Amino acid sequence: MEKRAMLAFILSLIVLLAYQYLFFPKGQKQNPVPQMEEVQKKDPGKKSIEEPETKEKIPSLRENIPWKGEEEIVSVETDLAIYRISTRDAVIKEIVLKKYKDDKGEPVRLVPEDTALYPLQIISEEEGGLNFTPSRKQIKVGDQKENLVMSFVEPNGKRIEKIFEFKRDSYGIHIQITQNLLKKYHLLAGSYLIKPKEKADSGTAHAGPVIDLQGEIKRVSSKEIKESKTFSGNIPWIALEEKYFMTALLPEKTDTVAILERLEKKEGPNVFLGLLGDDEDLSFVFFAGPKDYELLKSFGRDLEKVINFGMFGVLAKPIFYILKGTYRYVRNYGLAIILLTTFIKIIFWPLTQKQQKSMQQMQKIQPEINVIRERHKNDQQRITTETMALYKKYKVNPAAGCLPLLIQIPVFFALYNVLLNAIELRGSPFLYIKDLSAADTLFGHVYGFSIGPLPLLMGVSMYIQQKMMPTTMDPKQAKIFQFMPLIFTFMFLNFPSGLVLYWLVNNILTIVQQYFINKRKLVS
Repeated sequence: MEKRAMLAFILSLIVLLAYQYLFFPKGQKQNPVPQMEEVQKKDPGKKSIEEPETKEKIPSLRENIPWKGEEEIVSVETDLAIYRISTRDAVIKEIVLKKYKDDKGEPVRLVPEDTALYPLQIISEEEGGLNFTPSRKQIKVGDQKENLVMSFVEPNGKRIEKIFEFKRDSYGIHIQITQNLLKKYHLLAGSYLIKPKEKADSGTAHAGPVIDLQGEIKRVSSKEIKESKTFSGNIPWIALEEKYFMTALLPEKTDTVAILERLEKKEGPNVFLGLLGDDEDLSFVFFAGPKDYELLKSFGRDLEKVINFGMFGVLAKPIFYILKGTYRYVRNYGLAIILLTTFIKIIFWPLTQKQQKSMQQMQKIQPEINVIRERHKNDQQRITTETMALYKKYKVNPAAGCLPLLIQIPVFFALYNVLLNAIELRGSPFLYIKDLSAADTLFGHVYGFSIGPLPLLMGVSMYIQQKMMPTTMDPKQAKIFQFMPLIFTFMFLNFPSGLVLYWLVNNILTIVQQYFINKRKLVS
């Protein structure tokens, strides 16, 4: 029975890794502005509405908007980011995160260069290409909050105002739209470009729209969006995420309508996410920054749920906190992963002992089981009856070796999701590895696969571990399993180094543990 459990575990893992590898796309917003505390705490009762077709006419997206007047760029700099805001529709054309670097060593930019439309763009059937007048041309945010007012006024007195409030140490911008010009409009949170022939980055997470609808987190695959979709009800936030960064809108009035649209371009389809606005004032927080769990949690509204810890999130969160707590002492995430892996191994040591004892018991009686199978090879019921009698005679529980392994599976998947999603690993070095969130590329690339010592050592350690483990498998199953180290090495070549490091350390600890188990001989 334990061999079936092991086979199920291996197959489950292969399915998980293969799914990640093949299907996840690669990842690459005159009343005073509402205060952060006010925006966070307002939470009207939920409505039981789920993806209804709204009867409102949704303004359609347009790429070639006729502009009026010359474009000017307003620059706003905080301690964390630089925002470049255009006078054309008062959109954010560029967001530069000062504390994060891309793979070229340049500051991360969140707005795609080839996007058709921009964060905070207003789409309306009534007006388009409005040229706003800024209250200031350049802002350096100090200790005090700084405001920027972008206004458009028609000769008849009708107007639109966007009031921005920036804080020195926040990735959130408080924004209020006051207007009497438009009856309906679509306010964009941002866009995501689906590139044709784009290969999946091994171990990447979901990239695209995420909506908190009635407390349920809905992740929409960008490739599934063929036409406009609307979501209405209690919507605390909407977001466009990549693996480590995101933009989001947190409306003050959460009883609203979110809109998903797709616009075809020669570079590839653009997916847009936004909110429906009307002739009332619209107040919200626009977030553009890293998917840092504690940072997102500070915004309230359960915004941290945008980070997907998987079905075992209840285990992943404490593991995540232990990893961060360990880092505070050792100041290196590579060492923190090693210590966390060791800690988990120690916790499961008694269960592993029990599992190995059961396997040794099964190995001891295996010759007698083989005799029964040979004697009654054409009578499966007789084989089962006599095998169970043999278990009873030697007081062997075939499930005893299976249960400890099954208990550990949720912990593994929880740790897997932590290492996959933790932005803390991004740019974190360990020994020769410059970035634990990236693949080990010390030896370069071969046919699109990263080649480095870490996954190769992982494969070797898995082979040694396999040879040391007692087996009760028949020869056919044993032949299948002997290729597992090679298969896993191949699959882990492009996986984040932090995840491969965990697997390598876990294998080494298992080898050490197995050495003492074999030496001690738990079954006499």
